[in-house]
Amino acid sequence: MIQLFSPTIRRKEMDSVLTCMVDEKIGPGDINARFVSEIKNFLNLEGAIVFRNTSIALSRALKALLLPEKSAIVISALAPKWQKIAIEEAGFSVILAEVDESTFCITAQTAAAAIEQGGRAIIISQPFGQIPEDIAQITELGVPIIEDISESAGGSLGEKKSGTFAEIAVWGLEATDIVTAGGGAALCFSQKSAWEAFAPIFRKIVSSDILPDLNCALGLVSLKEWRKNEEIRRTIASVFRSSVLQSRRHKTLPRGADCDFTASGFPLVVSDGVKDVLSFLERKEIESKMAFQDSAISLISDEISESERENLKTAFSLFSRTVQIPLYPRLKSSHIQTISKVLAALP
Repeated sequence: MIQLFSPTIRRKEMDSVLTCMVDEKIGPGDINARFVSEIKNFLNLEGAIVFRNTSIALSRALKALLLPEKSAIVISALAPKWQKIAIEEAGFSVILAEVDESTFCITAQTAAAAIEQGGRAIIISQPFGQIPEDIAQITELGVPIIEDISESAGGSLGEKKSGTFAEIAVWGLEATDIVTAGGGAALCFSQKSAWEAFAPIFRKIVSSDILPDLNCALGLVSLKEWRKNEEIRRTIASVFRSSVLQSRRHKTLPRGADCDFTASGFPLVVSDGVKDVLSFLERKEIESKMAFQDSAISLISDEISESERENLKTAFSLFSRTVQIPLYPRLKSSHIQTISKVLAALP
């Protein structure tokens, strides 16, 4: 089996973590501060805090918006399910918005429709590094916006970087995110006014919510090597994309000429017979999974009404047909060619 989901920790990463342990710098401290500084430089931010997980970061972001209790938060139907769970645990409700088939993202039109249903804020997810083509229009809808850049950090649309379209962004640092600290999430502020407004909340945060130096040491190495790894991921994605186009049976995401998206994973939108495709990949010993098996829509798929399902028709279609093959930067050339040949021969 060609393992793609669980890359091993390399010597440089392990040395960084071991040094942290030997120096007994395990809890939040100097290395956390260094990691925050590098994150700010990476995205040109006014401020940032690194928390232990995405749920804590998102709950603090929602608190910073000063929304009334039980307000409805708009998220993509294909957003990771932790968003829906964290929002509801924070005392808010969730409205799932329809997505665009060519980007997997919400649009200004679908976001506006969700606002008409009572949405008081929007979280913009950017799966597979895709930034909504009309994200500027989404930010002008008159409600607070939070970006989730866990899969898009480092990418850009036009002249703006992911994470700077809204005043607040959540950047997940889990094992499958574009940069990993083995867990955690950064809460990012692109504008000085938003960062200063958050200061009173920041002073009330307990140290146990902050990401420990042990994880930050790994995050520093991962962030430092982002550019090199991203170039490799893009190269692999280009090879895989050519193979899918060659097969002419299935599709993947288009890449806009004016976009500089990150390549956080390779999605394959299966025309039909998704079970056959998964079985074929398994027989060829290529690890794969359903891309949106852990999305918000997965939590409601068995209980949603027919009319609600119709309103999320595109999201349900992508949920049931999209397969993911991760882009592991340390994948051997021979494995890349093997996977490429298999993609070209998919049933």
